[in-house]
Amino acid sequence: MTKNNLRKAFNYAGSIIALLSIVFVAHRITEYWTLVPDDTFTLKLLLIILLLAGIYGAANILLASAWRMLMASLEQCISQRVATHIYGLTQLAKYVPGNIFQFAGRQLLTMSYGFSGKEVAKSTFMELLLLVITGAIFFLWMLPLLYSGFSVIFCFMLFVVAVMLLCLVFQWLGRSFLIKVVGKYFLFLIISGGVFLFVLYSIVDSWEITPALLLSIIGAYVISWLAGLVTPGSPAGVGVREFLLILLLKPLFSEIDIVIAAVLSRIVTVIGDCFYYLYALSLR
Repeated sequence: MTKNNLRKAFNYAGSIIALLSIVFVAHRITEYWTLVPDDTFTLKLLLIILLLAGIYGAANILLASAWRMLMASLEQCISQRVATHIYGLTQLAKYVPGNIFQFAGRQLLTMSYGFSGKEVAKSTFMELLLLVITGAIFFLWMLPLLYSGFSVIFCFMLFVVAVMLLCLVFQWLGRSFLIKVVGKYFLFLIISGGVFLFVLYSIVDSWEITPALLLSIIGAYVISWLAGLVTPGSPAGVGVREFLLILLLKPLFSEIDIVIAAVLSRIVTVIGDCFYYLYALSLR
């Protein structure tokens, strides 16, 4: 098989994975939609869902940009346009059971552009490692939910210290560019947690949470997201994220409100990923 034919084969294989993911996404949206009571969907809430989905979809560009920087560090110079295109087309594949097809699709599509498969695999490993490290630091935000003796201000100070130490380690290793990479990951996770927080606020009848605890709620969401990310076989962390959210937030909210908020936030992220997919598709 010639090199050109091999690239076409990689492209076709990656496209098939992307198309299969669309089928699974449609199934997921239908499934989630039926779990929410009919009287929940007011016109106001639907508009909020679309707005938050647009924000979440746009935030995915941060992930593509960070991946591009990792590729560049491996001497694989890829343009922002191509990186966004590849990342967006394959991101939907995370909803396919197995929780690996987004990486497989990205590997195949990137190789179809002539990039080194070995270096692409390295960039994926680096991405996962840095996402895990970044997400784990948010554990400090949710400490007040686990131990009432910890104040939110104290935990936030610990968070700042941890971030500074991480940046110093990157500089010591001579990899200062990773500071920008994890900076994009931090911003993406804060936006994701903020989206969940706003969904929760939109459905809770009496909001009695102090402003200080808002960080703890975002931290709980990020830790739940991280657990779903590292759980093998769980498509986009389905089930894992929702279980942990109920476990962590039950002292603050009724279980039914947490369940509905978790399902609605899942709908928001799925629609947001679809928005990002359509945007990436327009960059061909």
